[in-house]
Amino acid sequence: MKLPFACGARNLAVPSPLSPLPSGGRAVDGILPPMALDLNRWLPEFPVRESCLYLNHAAVAPLPRPVAEAMRARIAELEAVGSSNWRDWLETEMSVRALAADLVACRPEDVTLVRSTSEGLSLIAQGLDLGPGDAVLVGEEDFAANVAPYLALEQRGVEVRRFPAPDGRVELDAVLPLLAPPVKVLGLSWVAFHTGWVAPVAELAEAAHRQGILVVLDAIQGLGALDDTFPGLEVDALVADGHKWLLAPEGLGIMVTTPQLRARLRPVLAGWLNVERDGHSMFLDALRFHRDGRRFEPGATPTILVAALAAALELLLDVGLEEIHARISSHNRTLTRMLLELGWQVGSPGPSNPLAGIVAGRHPYMPSHEIAKRLHERQIEVSARQDWVRFSPHFYATAGELDALKVILARL
Repeated sequence: MKLPFACGARNLAVPSPLSPLPSGGRAVDGILPPMALDLNRWLPEFPVRESCLYLNHAAVAPLPRPVAEAMRARIAELEAVGSSNWRDWLETEMSVRALAADLVACRPEDVTLVRSTSEGLSLIAQGLDLGPGDAVLVGEEDFAANVAPYLALEQRGVEVRRFPAPDGRVELDAVLPLLAPPVKVLGLSWVAFHTGWVAPVAELAEAAHRQGILVVLDAIQGLGALDDTFPGLEVDALVADGHKWLLAPEGLGIMVTTPQLRARLRPVLAGWLNVERDGHSMFLDALRFHRDGRRFEPGATPTILVAALAAALELLLDVGLEEIHARISSHNRTLTRMLLELGWQVGSPGPSNPLAGIVAGRHPYMPSHEIAKRLHERQIEVSARQDWVRFSPHFYATAGELDALKVILARL
């Protein structure tokens, strides 16, 4: 069966239940204020809608048109004139830092460009002066990217402790008693990758800091979907690749650190760009690392990906994080209600809890991988994770598309 909305989806109306909040608006008793965002302005920027219903942003985002165009323009430039416009590249890189700073309400100098979430978390884990007698605390059901960098410390004698997080749910009562010596670092996932539960980050960070414990946040499933700020989260660092909710390609993301943490971190990598050099000299006699976010950027950045990330961040900021989060939350409630009506088990938080972009469901009898396969055959993209079917639409999904999804799910 082909999707009833595969062609001409851009013209579907958006009923008020899926309308975004106006800037600064909040939902009251589940009722949203009048629509402020003109969704029709943004729908043409997502060509993926012409071929499928994309509910898989927790995996890899399809590129919005401006992001792809930014990459094509930079490739054409490199093909035509090589590095002649390298000064423009530096300006784009500065723009990315400024845009990322706007996104999370930090300073541009707090931003580091990293190649992946794994790289950023590893730079922090390996850069800390940890050894025998020290411990790191991470969740039992965290995604591997938030565990591997700390497990790698075991060869230095660091103990890796785990706190329970059944189905990705982080409970204060389960973690708070564990925030005590010899724990030196709490590694948190902002949003559970398989079920979408949002961790109580600020509360845990406040408690951890009272014990002198650093808090490092794997933010890849939250950044771009949630509207919390870096100061509001109260963490010492957050890291997220750009290829999920930030709507950018794989291979470039951001790490945000406080000045206090940067002063403690030993740069794991050394290169010609993360050190101070005299004037314009290309020679180097002594190793003096930058103190800002460039401290962890040893070599050339991928200029094509930098252009793409700049375009993606501009798009998100133009739409508005509050509006994006409001629409994503509304999608979450719609999908949850839909699955329950169809007899599915739902493993994600209900509307009385903080909502992110992920809704996890289990069919009454069909395996999750079989559901994902059958939906893919009908041009609907989802993921199967830990025996759950994971739905993760971004703000540009429409009510008509979700209604059509319900029809197809009912026929499974």
